[in-house]
Amino acid sequence: MWRNLKLDGVEIEKVVAEFVIWMPILPYAKMKIKIREHAEGDYTGISDLAIKRKFDGCPENALGDGETIEAALENTIKSFNEKIKEDGFEELTPEDIEYSEWSDF
Repeated sequence: MWRNLKLDGVEIEKVVAEFVIWMPILPYAKMKIKIREHAEGDYTGISDLAIKRKFDGCPENALGDGETIEAALENTIKSFNEKIKEDGFEELTPEDIEYSEWSDF
């Protein structure tokens, strides 16, 4: 099993799911969330869409952890919504976001 591989200086994560999320606040209506499984058995989600934060203009992806794929997905969506709320967005424009490189997703 891949979790049992022990290689010096190497950390392995497995991509276990990818979801398409539709939200009316998004300028192109959708984003993707990729879920990775860590060797320890927990999960992390990351969005392909980054919000350019109002306090510094730097793009920030949503991240979420969980003990299951579903928990990581839910926490990633909550993280995204918290960033929107913190920055006071009513709707996002193409200038407010940045997508990850297509090859990353």
